[in-house]
Amino acid sequence: MKVKDIWYFHSSQVESEILQPDFFRPESHVGIYCEFEELVFPVSFHICGFYKGELMFEKEVTVSGNGEEEDVLVQQGKYAAVFKFGENTDCEPDRMRVTYECESKTNTFEKECTYYTFSGKVVDFDDTPFAAAVMLYRYGFDDAPFMMGAWADLNGRYTLRVPGGCYNALYADDNTYGKSSLECWGWNIIADRDEAIDLKIGSGEVYSLNVGVSNGGMDTLFLSFRPMVYFKNEEYRTTVGEKDFHVVDIAPEISMKDITVYVNGRKTEVVSLQKLYETAAGGWCMPMYVAQIPKELYADCLDKQTIILDYDTKDGEKGRACSRGFTQFYFKDGFCTR
Repeated sequence: MKVKDIWYFHSSQVESEILQPDFFRPESHVGIYCEFEELVFPVSFHICGFYKGELMFEKEVTVSGNGEEEDVLVQQGKYAAVFKFGENTDCEPDRMRVTYECESKTNTFEKECTYYTFSGKVVDFDDTPFAAAVMLYRYGFDDAPFMMGAWADLNGRYTLRVPGGCYNALYADDNTYGKSSLECWGWNIIADRDEAIDLKIGSGEVYSLNVGVSNGGMDTLFLSFRPMVYFKNEEYRTTVGEKDFHVVDIAPEISMKDITVYVNGRKTEVVSLQKLYETAAGGWCMPMYVAQIPKELYADCLDKQTIILDYDTKDGEKGRACSRGFTQFYFKDGFCTR
């Protein structure tokens, strides 16, 4: 087993700011991400957090793997796992160290720590404030026990202080999910500076937004995503390639006029929009879309790129489908020059 990452998240929200504690309650914690060929329990951790050379907190924890330890949660995959340990020291350690023992082998991992603030406003598609929880998955996804987050207030304003690094996803939601709204998603979020991120909640989702680059001379970026709406659920069969698939269709019908794309805050052209299918093992699939946009170059933003994609069918015949999604990537990964 090898530890690859460690962080400390401190939640500063007081009880009155946690608007729906039964839905989401931000928790201060130490998180550890590790990779392995096989994870064998028990695993022991000695965790230290330092600030300017002074020890701020220290923990000794042995995880048996049976889920009986108090204030310990584990999410384990085939070759990776995340451990969450309860800790609530009011500090931002600038260095963390963990010494861990597994199968009688002892190793130490150290990391210099940074912290950044995400802030902004959560609104719906009529610009009405939306008091939602804003949450981040650093690793993993379903039921991840190590989410970091904060509640927006009744005016939709939120502030979230997070450890620097990359996050699998960010989303905003409340208990209206599936009733009158779905989630606003951000993908591949890079916490490397203080940043304003405004979120929009609608009747749909821009799910799994990814960026692909045309390196064959077309000078475009491909934005693939799977749109959803809460009020649609149809099933039928279709042929994808040469195979027959069962379609689970919860996607709105959208066209180019419904799509708005921003690159680093600037509205850009949508060159094309194509409907495809995302297939899965077991013979089923779901509709998805691919939008092409120009591979624009902004000299004032040569490191991190942020793409926002909104769709809004406004007063469509089958109900208004609207959502916002965004994703981030580094300049070098998307803007090759010839």
